[in-house]
Amino acid sequence: MVLIMADRIAVIGCGAAGATAAMQARKFNRKAEITLFNTEPYSQYSRCGLPYTISGKVEDFQDLILTSEDNWSMMKIDAKLETTVTEIDHASKKLKYSGSEGDGELEYDALIFATGAENADPPIKGLDKKRVYGLRTIDDAKSLAAEVDKAKKVVVIGGGLVGVETAEAFHECGADVTIVEFLPHILLAMLDPDMAKIVEAHCEEHGLKLLLNTAAQEITGSDEVKGVVVKNRESEEESEIHADIVVVATGVRPITDLAESIGCEIGPSRGIVTDDKMLTNIEDVYACGDCAEGSEFITNNPMTGGLGTIAVRQARVAGINAAGGNETFPGIVGAKVTKLFGMEIASTGLTADLAKRFEVPMTVGSIKGLTKPPYYKGGKEIKVKTYYHKETGKLVGGQMVSLEDAAMRINVITLGIQHNIDAAELFDFENCYAPAICDTWDPIVSSALAARRRLKI
Repeated sequence: MVLIMADRIAVIGCGAAGATAAMQARKFNRKAEITLFNTEPYSQYSRCGLPYTISGKVEDFQDLILTSEDNWSMMKIDAKLETTVTEIDHASKKLKYSGSEGDGELEYDALIFATGAENADPPIKGLDKKRVYGLRTIDDAKSLAAEVDKAKKVVVIGGGLVGVETAEAFHECGADVTIVEFLPHILLAMLDPDMAKIVEAHCEEHGLKLLLNTAAQEITGSDEVKGVVVKNRESEEESEIHADIVVVATGVRPITDLAESIGCEIGPSRGIVTDDKMLTNIEDVYACGDCAEGSEFITNNPMTGGLGTIAVRQARVAGINAAGGNETFPGIVGAKVTKLFGMEIASTGLTADLAKRFEVPMTVGSIKGLTKPPYYKGGKEIKVKTYYHKETGKLVGGQMVSLEDAAMRINVITLGIQHNIDAAELFDFENCYAPAICDTWDPIVSSALAARRRLKI
Protein backbone atom coordinates (compact mmCIF):
# COMPACT_ATOMS: atom_id res chain seq x y z
CA MET A 1 0.00 0.00 0.00
CA VAL A 2 1.37 3.40 -1.00
CA LEU A 3 1.20 5.91 1.83
CA ILE A 4 0.51 9.52 0.85
CA MET A 5 1.92 12.02 3.31
CA ALA A 6 -0.40 14.94 4.07
CA ASP A 7 1.37 18.29 4.06
CA ARG A 8 -1.42 20.13 5.90
CA ILE A 9 -3.62 18.60 8.61
CA ALA A 10 -6.52 20.35 10.34
CA VAL A 11 -7.90 18.95 13.61
CA ILE A 12 -11.21 20.31 14.89
CA GLY A 13 -11.42 19.84 18.66
CA CYS A 14 -8.81 19.80 21.40
CA GLY A 15 -10.17 17.30 23.91
CA ALA A 16 -8.58 13.92 24.52
CA ALA A 17 -9.25 12.87 20.92
CA GLY A 18 -8.22 16.05 19.12
CA ALA A 19 -5.06 16.63 21.13
CA THR A 20 -3.95 13.00 20.76
CA ALA A 21 -4.66 13.01 17.02
CA ALA A 22 -2.55 16.15 16.54
CA MET A 23 0.34 14.78 18.61
CA GLN A 24 0.30 11.40 16.86
CA ALA A 25 0.19 13.07 13.45
CA ARG A 26 3.23 15.11 14.46
CA LYS A 27 5.15 12.05 15.65
CA PHE A 28 4.46 10.26 12.38
CA ASN A 29 5.09 13.21 10.10
CA ARG A 30 7.66 15.72 11.34
CA LYS A 31 7.18 18.11 8.42
CA ALA A 32 3.40 18.46 8.17
CA GLU A 33 1.68 21.73 9.00
CA ILE A 34 -0.79 20.85 11.77
CA THR A 35 -3.49 23.23 12.96
CA LEU A 36 -5.69 22.51 15.97
CA PHE A 37 -8.95 24.35 16.65
CA ASN A 38 -10.78 24.53 19.98
CA THR A 39 -13.89 26.55 20.80
CA GLU A 40 -13.01 26.61 24.51
CA PRO A 41 -10.28 28.91 25.88
CA TYR A 42 -8.53 25.93 27.46
CA SER A 43 -6.05 23.52 25.97
CA GLN A 44 -6.56 19.76 26.38
CA TYR A 45 -7.84 18.87 29.86
CA SER A 46 -9.24 15.87 31.71
CA ARG A 47 -13.05 15.88 31.59
CA CYS A 48 -13.09 12.78 33.80
CA GLY A 49 -11.43 14.80 36.55
CA LEU A 50 -14.14 17.48 36.64
CA PRO A 51 -16.33 15.98 39.42
CA TYR A 52 -13.29 15.82 41.70
CA THR A 53 -12.73 19.58 41.53
CA ILE A 54 -16.04 19.96 43.42
CA SER A 55 -14.87 17.90 46.41
CA GLY A 56 -11.31 19.24 46.29
CA LYS A 57 -9.67 15.92 45.40
CA VAL A 58 -8.35 17.91 42.44
CA GLU A 59 -7.15 21.08 44.13
CA ASP A 60 -6.75 23.42 41.19
CA PHE A 61 -8.56 23.57 37.85
CA GLN A 62 -5.21 24.25 36.20
CA ASP A 63 -4.07 20.78 37.31
CA LEU A 64 -6.58 19.24 34.88
CA ILE A 65 -4.90 20.82 31.85
CA LEU A 66 -2.75 18.12 30.28
CA THR A 67 -1.12 20.02 27.43
CA SER A 68 -0.12 23.66 27.86
CA GLU A 69 -0.05 26.19 25.04
CA ASP A 70 3.76 26.20 25.24
CA ASN A 71 3.80 22.46 24.53
CA TRP A 72 1.91 22.99 21.28
CA SER A 73 4.49 25.56 20.18
CA MET A 74 7.31 23.15 21.02
CA MET A 75 5.66 20.48 18.85
CA LYS A 76 5.18 23.05 16.08
CA ILE A 77 1.42 22.62 16.19
CA ASP A 78 -0.64 25.78 15.71
CA ALA A 79 -3.25 25.55 18.48
CA LYS A 80 -6.01 28.10 17.96
CA LEU A 81 -7.96 28.30 21.23
CA GLU A 82 -11.26 30.18 21.57
CA THR A 83 -11.66 29.62 17.85
CA THR A 84 -14.62 28.10 16.02
CA VAL A 85 -14.52 26.55 12.56
CA THR A 86 -17.53 28.17 10.90
CA GLU A 87 -17.50 26.70 7.40
CA ILE A 88 -15.82 23.91 5.45
CA ASP A 89 -15.53 23.60 1.67
CA HIS A 90 -14.11 20.11 1.27
CA ALA A 91 -14.19 20.24 -2.53
CA SER A 92 -11.49 22.92 -2.41
CA LYS A 93 -10.19 21.70 0.98
CA LYS A 94 -10.56 25.04 2.70
CA LEU A 95 -12.13 26.00 6.01
CA LYS A 96 -13.06 29.29 7.60
CA TYR A 97 -12.73 30.09 11.27
CA SER A 98 -13.53 32.86 13.71
CA GLY A 99 -11.94 33.41 17.09
CA SER A 100 -10.45 35.65 19.73
CA GLU A 101 -7.60 36.59 17.41
CA GLY A 102 -9.84 37.29 14.43
CA ASP A 103 -11.20 35.48 11.41
CA GLY A 104 -9.24 33.44 8.93
CA GLU A 105 -9.12 30.78 6.26
CA LEU A 106 -7.03 27.61 6.14
CA GLU A 107 -6.23 25.12 3.39
CA TYR A 108 -5.74 21.48 4.38
CA ASP A 109 -4.98 18.08 2.86
CA ALA A 110 -6.49 15.95 5.63
CA LEU A 111 -9.20 16.84 8.13
CA ILE A 112 -9.92 15.24 11.52
CA PHE A 113 -13.19 15.78 13.36
CA ALA A 114 -12.73 15.49 17.12
CA THR A 115 -15.66 17.71 18.01
CA GLY A 116 -16.71 15.63 21.01
CA ALA A 117 -20.19 15.59 22.50
CA GLU A 118 -22.54 17.95 24.32
CA ASN A 119 -25.00 17.49 27.14
CA ALA A 120 -28.31 16.01 26.01
CA ASP A 121 -30.94 17.83 28.02
CA PRO A 122 -34.08 15.83 28.87
CA PRO A 123 -37.61 17.14 28.16
CA ILE A 124 -38.06 18.77 31.56
CA LYS A 125 -39.68 22.15 32.24
CA GLY A 126 -37.54 24.77 33.93
CA LEU A 127 -34.08 23.86 32.65
CA ASP A 128 -33.47 27.56 31.93
CA LYS A 129 -33.67 28.60 35.58
CA LYS A 130 -30.69 29.93 37.50
CA ARG A 131 -28.64 27.37 39.46
CA VAL A 132 -29.39 24.55 37.02
CA TYR A 133 -26.10 23.10 35.80
CA GLY A 134 -24.56 20.48 33.58
CA LEU A 135 -21.05 19.11 33.97
CA ARG A 136 -19.12 18.86 30.73
CA THR A 137 -16.55 21.67 30.75
CA ILE A 138 -14.12 23.37 33.12
CA ASP A 139 -16.48 26.37 33.25
CA ASP A 140 -19.32 24.03 34.33
CA ALA A 141 -17.11 22.63 37.09
CA LYS A 142 -16.13 26.11 38.23
CA SER A 143 -19.80 27.05 38.55
CA LEU A 144 -20.52 23.91 40.59
CA ALA A 145 -17.46 24.36 42.80
CA ALA A 146 -18.70 27.89 43.60
CA GLU A 147 -21.91 26.31 44.95
CA VAL A 148 -20.16 24.05 47.48
CA ASP A 149 -20.44 26.48 50.40
CA LYS A 150 -23.97 27.63 49.45
CA ALA A 151 -25.97 24.63 48.28
CA LYS A 152 -27.35 22.54 51.13
CA LYS A 153 -29.80 20.48 49.08
CA VAL A 154 -28.69 19.14 45.71
CA VAL A 155 -30.72 17.17 43.19
CA VAL A 156 -28.86 15.28 40.48
CA ILE A 157 -30.98 14.18 37.53
CA GLY A 158 -29.37 11.10 36.02
CA GLY A 159 -27.64 8.12 37.61
CA GLY A 160 -24.91 7.46 35.06
CA LEU A 161 -21.19 7.91 35.73
CA VAL A 162 -21.20 11.73 35.74
CA GLY A 163 -24.33 11.86 37.87
CA VAL A 164 -23.16 9.49 40.60
CA GLU A 165 -19.67 10.98 40.75
CA THR A 166 -21.09 14.50 41.05
CA ALA A 167 -23.54 13.35 43.72
CA GLU A 168 -20.70 11.79 45.72
CA ALA A 169 -18.67 15.01 45.43
CA PHE A 170 -21.44 17.21 46.83
CA HIS A 171 -22.24 14.68 49.55
CA GLU A 172 -18.61 14.73 50.66
CA CYS A 173 -18.90 18.50 50.95
CA GLY A 174 -21.81 18.15 53.37
CA ALA A 175 -24.82 18.61 51.08
CA ASP A 176 -28.04 16.61 51.23
CA VAL A 177 -28.01 14.90 47.81
CA THR A 178 -30.78 13.09 45.92
CA ILE A 179 -30.25 11.25 42.62
CA VAL A 180 -33.32 11.00 40.39
CA GLU A 181 -32.92 8.14 37.91
CA PHE A 182 -35.50 7.45 35.20
CA LEU A 183 -34.44 3.79 34.84
CA PRO A 184 -34.91 1.02 37.44
CA HIS A 185 -31.26 1.17 38.55
CA ILE A 186 -28.18 3.38 38.36
CA LEU A 187 -25.19 2.84 36.05
CA LEU A 188 -27.20 0.94 33.43
CA ALA A 189 -24.36 1.16 30.88
CA MET A 190 -22.06 -0.66 33.32
CA LEU A 191 -24.07 -2.97 35.54
CA ASP A 192 -26.82 -5.56 35.62
CA PRO A 193 -29.62 -4.98 38.17
CA ASP A 194 -28.18 -7.37 40.79
CA MET A 195 -24.77 -5.69 40.67
CA ALA A 196 -26.34 -2.24 40.72
CA LYS A 197 -28.26 -3.13 43.88
CA ILE A 198 -24.97 -3.73 45.71
CA VAL A 199 -23.75 -0.28 44.67
CA GLU A 200 -27.07 1.38 45.47
CA ALA A 201 -27.13 -0.10 48.98
CA HIS A 202 -23.54 1.07 49.52
CA CYS A 203 -24.40 4.63 48.40
CA GLU A 204 -27.50 4.76 50.60
CA GLU A 205 -25.50 3.53 53.59
CA HIS A 206 -23.27 6.56 53.07
CA GLY A 207 -26.23 8.94 52.96
CA LEU A 208 -27.11 9.38 49.30
CA LYS A 209 -30.81 9.37 48.50
CA LEU A 210 -31.83 7.43 45.38
CA LEU A 211 -35.15 7.79 43.58
CA LEU A 212 -35.11 5.01 40.99
CA ASN A 213 -37.60 4.38 38.22
CA THR A 214 -38.55 8.01 38.72
CA ALA A 215 -39.04 10.74 36.12
CA ALA A 216 -38.08 14.35 36.78
CA GLN A 217 -41.08 16.34 35.53
CA GLU A 218 -40.29 19.97 36.23
CA ILE A 219 -37.77 22.24 37.93
CA THR A 220 -39.83 24.66 40.00
CA GLY A 221 -39.16 28.22 41.14
CA SER A 222 -39.65 31.65 39.64
CA ASP A 223 -36.24 32.83 38.51
CA GLU A 224 -34.12 30.47 40.56
CA VAL A 225 -34.42 26.78 41.46
CA LYS A 226 -36.83 25.96 44.26
CA GLY A 227 -37.32 22.23 43.76
CA VAL A 228 -37.89 19.34 41.37
CA VAL A 229 -41.25 17.69 40.72
CA VAL A 230 -40.78 13.94 40.27
CA LYS A 231 -43.09 11.10 39.31
CA ASN A 232 -42.68 7.46 40.28
CA ARG A 233 -43.06 5.54 37.02
CA GLU A 234 -44.69 2.56 38.70
CA SER A 235 -47.13 4.16 41.13
CA GLU A 236 -47.46 7.40 39.12
CA GLU A 237 -47.30 9.28 42.42
CA GLU A 238 -45.93 12.82 42.15
CA SER A 239 -43.95 14.74 44.75
CA GLU A 240 -41.62 17.71 44.97
CA ILE A 241 -38.06 17.63 46.29
CA HIS A 242 -36.60 20.86 47.63
CA ALA A 243 -33.36 21.86 45.89
CA ASP A 244 -30.92 24.75 46.08
CA ILE A 245 -29.27 23.59 42.86
CA VAL A 246 -29.98 20.98 40.19
CA VAL A 247 -27.34 19.10 38.21
CA VAL A 248 -28.57 17.59 34.94
CA ALA A 249 -26.51 14.54 33.98
CA THR A 250 -28.71 12.66 31.53
CA GLY A 251 -26.09 11.77 28.95
CA VAL A 252 -24.51 13.39 25.92
CA ARG A 253 -24.92 13.45 22.15
CA PRO A 254 -22.19 13.68 19.50
CA ILE A 255 -21.49 17.08 17.93
CA THR A 256 -21.72 16.44 14.21
CA ASP A 257 -23.04 19.64 12.58
CA LEU A 258 -19.84 20.53 10.74
CA ALA A 259 -19.26 16.96 9.60
CA GLU A 260 -22.83 16.74 8.31
CA SER A 261 -22.37 20.01 6.41
CA ILE A 262 -19.77 18.37 4.14
CA GLY A 263 -21.69 15.13 3.70
CA CYS A 264 -20.26 12.85 6.39
CA GLU A 265 -22.56 9.92 7.08
CA ILE A 266 -24.22 9.85 10.51
CA GLY A 267 -24.95 6.43 11.97
CA PRO A 268 -27.70 4.98 14.17
CA SER A 269 -25.85 6.03 17.34
CA ARG A 270 -25.86 9.61 15.95
CA GLY A 271 -22.08 9.66 15.62
CA ILE A 272 -19.98 10.21 12.49
CA VAL A 273 -19.62 6.82 10.77
CA THR A 274 -16.01 5.62 10.60
CA ASP A 275 -14.21 2.47 9.47
CA ASP A 276 -11.36 0.73 11.29
CA LYS A 277 -8.94 3.40 10.05
CA MET A 278 -11.19 6.09 11.56
CA LEU A 279 -11.89 7.28 8.02
CA THR A 280 -15.35 8.66 7.25
CA ASN A 281 -17.24 8.10 4.00
CA ILE A 282 -15.39 11.13 2.60
CA GLU A 283 -11.83 10.83 1.35
CA ASP A 284 -9.17 12.40 3.61
CA VAL A 285 -11.72 13.09 6.38
CA TYR A 286 -11.38 11.27 9.71
CA ALA A 287 -13.32 11.30 12.98
CA CYS A 288 -12.43 10.11 16.47
CA GLY A 289 -13.58 10.34 20.07
CA ASP A 290 -17.08 11.09 21.33
CA CYS A 291 -18.28 12.43 17.96
CA ALA A 292 -17.36 9.23 16.09
CA GLU A 293 -19.34 6.05 15.60
CA GLY A 294 -17.14 2.97 15.61
CA SER A 295 -17.82 -0.75 15.95
CA GLU A 296 -18.43 -2.75 19.12
CA PHE A 297 -15.59 -5.27 19.40
CA ILE A 298 -17.60 -8.48 19.91
CA THR A 299 -20.57 -8.06 17.58
CA ASN A 300 -19.33 -5.35 15.20
CA ASN A 301 -22.50 -3.37 15.89
CA PRO A 302 -22.21 0.41 15.48
CA MET A 303 -21.72 2.39 18.68
CA THR A 304 -20.06 5.49 20.09
CA GLY A 305 -17.39 5.14 22.76
CA GLY A 306 -17.95 7.95 25.23
CA LEU A 307 -14.77 7.11 27.15
CA GLY A 308 -11.41 8.85 27.28
CA THR A 309 -9.60 5.53 26.85
CA ILE A 310 -11.43 4.91 23.59
CA ALA A 311 -11.01 8.50 22.42
CA VAL A 312 -7.21 8.47 22.65
CA ARG A 313 -6.93 5.06 20.94
CA GLN A 314 -9.17 6.11 18.07
CA ALA A 315 -7.30 9.43 17.87
CA ARG A 316 -3.93 7.70 17.62
CA VAL A 317 -5.21 5.83 14.56
CA ALA A 318 -6.85 8.91 13.02
CA GLY A 319 -3.79 11.11 13.56
CA ILE A 320 -1.29 8.64 12.14
CA ASN A 321 -3.47 7.80 9.14
CA ALA A 322 -4.24 11.45 8.38
CA ALA A 323 -0.47 11.97 8.31
CA GLY A 324 0.03 9.11 5.85
CA GLY A 325 0.10 6.02 8.06
CA ASN A 326 -1.82 2.76 7.98
CA GLU A 327 -3.08 1.96 11.49
CA THR A 328 -6.35 0.25 12.49
CA PHE A 329 -8.64 0.48 15.50
CA PRO A 330 -9.80 -2.96 16.73
CA GLY A 331 -13.21 -1.95 18.04
CA ILE A 332 -14.83 -0.76 21.27
CA VAL A 333 -14.78 -3.18 24.21
CA GLY A 334 -15.95 -0.49 26.63
CA ALA A 335 -13.97 -1.07 29.82
CA LYS A 336 -15.34 1.25 32.52
CA VAL A 337 -14.53 1.86 36.17
CA THR A 338 -15.46 4.27 38.93
CA LYS A 339 -15.11 4.51 42.69
CA LEU A 340 -17.95 5.59 45.00
CA PHE A 341 -17.46 5.95 48.75
CA GLY A 342 -14.47 3.60 48.56
CA MET A 343 -16.22 0.96 46.43
CA GLU A 344 -14.69 0.05 43.07
CA ILE A 345 -17.22 -0.62 40.31
CA ALA A 346 -15.83 -2.13 37.12
CA SER A 347 -17.35 -3.37 33.89
CA THR A 348 -16.22 -4.41 30.42
CA GLY A 349 -17.70 -5.84 27.25
CA LEU A 350 -21.37 -6.79 27.08
CA THR A 351 -23.83 -6.33 29.94
CA ALA A 352 -27.04 -8.37 30.03
CA ASP A 353 -28.92 -5.34 28.67
CA LEU A 354 -26.49 -4.81 25.78
CA ALA A 355 -26.41 -8.53 24.96
CA LYS A 356 -30.20 -8.52 24.71
CA ARG A 357 -30.16 -5.54 22.38
CA PHE A 358 -27.45 -7.14 20.22
CA GLU A 359 -29.17 -10.56 20.36
CA VAL A 360 -26.16 -12.35 21.85
CA PRO A 361 -27.08 -15.51 23.82
CA MET A 362 -25.05 -15.53 27.04
CA THR A 363 -24.06 -17.79 29.91
CA VAL A 364 -22.86 -16.22 33.15
CA GLY A 365 -20.31 -17.28 35.72
CA SER A 366 -21.31 -15.50 38.93
CA ILE A 367 -19.56 -15.84 42.29
CA LYS A 368 -19.13 -14.04 45.59
CA GLY A 369 -15.56 -14.31 46.80
CA LEU A 370 -12.86 -12.58 48.78
CA THR A 371 -9.98 -10.45 47.61
CA LYS A 372 -7.65 -12.36 49.99
CA PRO A 373 -7.66 -15.87 51.49
CA PRO A 374 -10.35 -16.29 54.21
CA TYR A 375 -7.71 -16.90 56.89
CA TYR A 376 -5.97 -13.57 56.20
CA LYS A 377 -7.35 -10.48 57.97
CA GLY A 378 -8.56 -7.59 55.87
CA GLY A 379 -9.92 -9.34 52.80
CA LYS A 380 -12.96 -7.69 51.20
CA GLU A 381 -16.00 -9.26 49.59
CA ILE A 382 -15.97 -9.17 45.79
CA LYS A 383 -18.86 -9.96 43.48
CA VAL A 384 -17.71 -11.18 40.08
CA LYS A 385 -19.74 -11.92 36.96
CA THR A 386 -18.15 -13.07 33.73
CA TYR A 387 -20.15 -13.57 30.54
CA TYR A 388 -19.66 -16.06 27.70
CA HIS A 389 -21.33 -16.62 24.36
CA LYS A 390 -23.70 -19.48 24.96
CA GLU A 391 -22.86 -21.21 21.68
CA THR A 392 -19.10 -20.70 21.45
CA GLY A 393 -18.12 -20.31 25.11
CA LYS A 394 -16.12 -17.19 24.22
CA LEU A 395 -15.65 -14.50 26.88
CA VAL A 396 -17.80 -11.46 26.06
CA GLY A 397 -18.07 -9.41 29.25
CA GLY A 398 -17.52 -8.99 32.96
CA GLN A 399 -18.59 -6.96 35.99
CA MET A 400 -17.00 -6.61 39.43
CA VAL A 401 -17.90 -4.76 42.61
CA SER A 402 -15.65 -4.63 45.68
CA LEU A 403 -14.04 -2.31 48.20
CA GLU A 404 -10.69 -3.20 46.63
CA ASP A 405 -9.02 -4.65 43.54
CA ALA A 406 -11.98 -4.71 41.15
CA ALA A 407 -10.46 -2.30 38.64
CA MET A 408 -7.26 -4.21 37.94
CA ARG A 409 -9.12 -7.51 37.66
CA ILE A 410 -11.46 -6.09 35.00
CA ASN A 411 -8.43 -5.38 32.83
CA VAL A 412 -7.75 -9.13 32.71
CA ILE A 413 -11.28 -9.69 31.39
CA THR A 414 -10.84 -6.98 28.75
CA LEU A 415 -7.61 -8.59 27.55
CA GLY A 416 -9.37 -11.95 27.44
CA ILE A 417 -12.16 -10.51 25.29
CA GLN A 418 -9.67 -8.92 22.91
CA HIS A 419 -7.81 -12.23 22.57
CA ASN A 420 -10.98 -14.26 22.02
CA ILE A 421 -10.52 -16.70 24.90
CA ASP A 422 -13.24 -19.01 26.20
CA ALA A 423 -14.32 -20.10 29.70
CA ALA A 424 -11.89 -23.04 29.78
CA GLU A 425 -8.97 -20.80 28.84
CA LEU A 426 -9.89 -18.21 31.47
CA PHE A 427 -10.07 -21.00 34.04
CA ASP A 428 -6.52 -21.98 33.03
CA PHE A 429 -5.32 -18.43 33.77
CA GLU A 430 -2.42 -18.72 36.22
CA ASN A 431 -2.87 -15.87 38.67
CA CYS A 432 -0.19 -14.81 41.12
CA TYR A 433 -0.69 -15.58 44.82
CA ALA A 434 0.32 -14.27 48.20
CA PRO A 435 -1.96 -14.22 51.26
CA ALA A 436 -1.56 -10.47 51.72
CA ILE A 437 -2.67 -9.84 48.12
CA CYS A 438 -4.91 -12.58 46.69
CA ASP A 439 -5.89 -16.26 46.92
CA THR A 440 -4.54 -19.23 44.97
CA TRP A 441 -7.75 -19.36 42.94
CA ASP A 442 -8.58 -15.81 41.94
CA PRO A 443 -12.30 -14.92 41.94
CA ILE A 444 -12.24 -14.38 38.16
CA VAL A 445 -10.91 -17.93 37.72
CA SER A 446 -13.67 -19.24 40.00
CA SER A 447 -16.29 -17.40 37.94
CA ALA A 448 -14.90 -19.02 34.79
CA LEU A 449 -15.24 -22.44 36.44
CA ALA A 450 -18.89 -21.75 37.28
CA ALA A 451 -19.61 -20.82 33.65
CA ARG A 452 -17.53 -23.69 32.28
CA ARG A 453 -19.75 -26.18 34.09
CA ARG A 454 -22.86 -24.58 32.58
CA LEU A 455 -21.30 -24.54 29.14
CA LYS A 456 -19.98 -28.10 29.56
CA ILE A 457 -16.55 -27.29 28.15
